[in-house]
Amino acid sequence: MTPRWTLVDFVIVVLGGLAGSLVFATAASLAGGDGQSDVTIIVSIVGQYVGHLVVLWLIGRGRGLGAASLGFDIVPGDVLYVGLGVALQIALVILFIPLQRLLVPEGGNAQEVVDLLAGLSTPVGRVTMVAVTSFLAPLTEELLFRGVLLNSMTGRSRNRILVVTASVFALFHLIGVTSLGAGILVFIQIFLVGLVLAHVTLREGRLGPAIFLHAGFNLLAAVVLLLPPELVDQLGGGG
Repeated sequence: MTPRWTLVDFVIVVLGGLAGSLVFATAASLAGGDGQSDVTIIVSIVGQYVGHLVVLWLIGRGRGLGAASLGFDIVPGDVLYVGLGVALQIALVILFIPLQRLLVPEGGNAQEVVDLLAGLSTPVGRVTMVAVTSFLAPLTEELLFRGVLLNSMTGRSRNRILVVTASVFALFHLIGVTSLGAGILVFIQIFLVGLVLAHVTLREGRLGPAIFLHAGFNLLAAVVLLLPPELVDQLGGGG
């Protein structure tokens, strides 16, 4: 039987990310870092993505599944999808303004992690997190969700693949939500993004377009990290 990616592989890669985050955070603490310091926060998040990638590589190497088995193929023209990602982010922000006011009337960010990252105290920390959010996160998450998970559903109907991968992607982003209303808002928004990313991947038959579209979507949120905390608070309704 030809080796292929499975749902079990997906679960193992997710657990690898959790383990990576724990290991990196522990190492930062042992090195004398404060649990709430920029270094510890960034190292913990980077550790998650490194954990995903390491376990992904180990599984692929052990079963003879190369990058092509995940559809990992990038061409220069894929860069144009960054603009589509930015446009998608803007469209969703505008579209969901009424729902956000209803579900999150107190204002602020729907996800606790966004507040945490926006509160990074040093310029170096913010620039580093912009790089992680705009490059490392899209690459890793696309390999995980539109790579492993989507390919584990080979043979299923297109609609089922779209709905399942988008739903799991949205659930993954509920970690750190601050309230039920915020959770509903985040789930709907990320579910729609997941549908677009899965559609593009199925249409093109490779991950390049989805990676850059995802990067563009994250880019605007990442830019917020470069703004002064006081201005972020004002934009988020906190002052």
